[in-house]
Amino acid sequence: MAIFNLIYLSCGVVGLLLLAYKIRALRSSWGSPRVVALIATVFFGSFAVLFAAPANVTWINWVSGVPNFAVLIVYGLVICFAGSAYALVLYWRYPAAEAWHRVRLIIVGYATVVAVTTVLFFKSEIDEERQTDFDTFYATQPTVAVYLFIYLVATGIGCGGQAYHCWQGARDEAISARPWLARGLRWYCVAALFPVAFAVIKLFVLMMDWFGERSFDVLSLAAPLMASLSMIPLVIAMALPVFGPRRPSPSLWVRRWRTYFALRPLHRALVHVNPGIVLVAPGKFLNPHHRVRRQIIELNDWRWALTPYFDLSVGEAATSLAHQASLPKDEVAAVVEAAQLRAAGSSGRSKPAKHRPASEIVDGTDLAAEHDRWVRISRAYQHSPIVDAAVADAARVGGMD
Repeated sequence: MAIFNLIYLSCGVVGLLLLAYKIRALRSSWGSPRVVALIATVFFGSFAVLFAAPANVTWINWVSGVPNFAVLIVYGLVICFAGSAYALVLYWRYPAAEAWHRVRLIIVGYATVVAVTTVLFFKSEIDEERQTDFDTFYATQPTVAVYLFIYLVATGIGCGGQAYHCWQGARDEAISARPWLARGLRWYCVAALFPVAFAVIKLFVLMMDWFGERSFDVLSLAAPLMASLSMIPLVIAMALPVFGPRRPSPSLWVRRWRTYFALRPLHRALVHVNPGIVLVAPGKFLNPHHRVRRQIIELNDWRWALTPYFDLSVGEAATSLAHQASLPKDEVAAVVEAAQLRAAGSSGRSKPAKHRPASEIVDGTDLAAEHDRWVRISRAYQHSPIVDAAVADAARVGGMD
């Protein structure tokens, strides 16, 4: 029983948190049929799962004083969930006026189902409380059998309709052009398949019980657990269209970390120029976009601080050696810049050099180009023999002077 309580209560709490978030996020849109249908779907689904926990079943039966009253509550919530989920996807796929012609049939139909199942429940002889095996224990009682059949068929139709329309909607040309929305609809489809599978399994077990075959009753106990897990893809489905477009692609995330580690040696080599400007914002330590942005800002600041100490002879030597090596234009610029930074950063900077470079490298205006430029400089700073030779040559000449 403990595992049943854990799963049901956990999924129910997740649903309630999602409900609270949706109510807060959509409070300005109250009155919209889509919003009402969405809130109703999350509300009925969350409380159906929460009240299905054995601990809550015992409490509901005790408070009501009616044996198995929790069954009526939970099954009624599931029926309402199926109907509201079906209505929701119709509002998503069609204009409000067109969808309303179908939605009002759903409202009337599912309200009728709730009324009929309520009458059947109170007409049944179910005096013995059954917390986990109500369906199989009372399956052969005619009024309970009809009650269960109507409940399961209504659930299967509603959630099956949700799955169908979500899948078809994700393939619509207008929606497929918005990939995060299409992904969200596919996850809604997945979420709907859980209660559909639940209804199919329950119907199968119910029919087997009618024919006296009880060996499948264990499936009836597992089916509700599976249905409760639909809350997980439901949360994903609601989150993807909202948060997906705000998140960078995984490939960009990986590229940013690669840029960070490519720049890190140069960043550490120049940090002594002004360590006071190094900053990692709170909560951004594992954000590669923030870390690279700060690296670029700090490297540019240190570069301009070192500019007065750049020596023309270092730049000329690095340029000459780079041309002799037939390096591409971008690599020549990176080697020259790295040599200047190496020489200026290790010079002690007691006074500015007498000679400034004839031309200075201008920071790139494009973010990607700026990243690439600094990565080339960092690699040249670490590994280029031309940088080593140019700096060594300038030091030798300076020593002779």
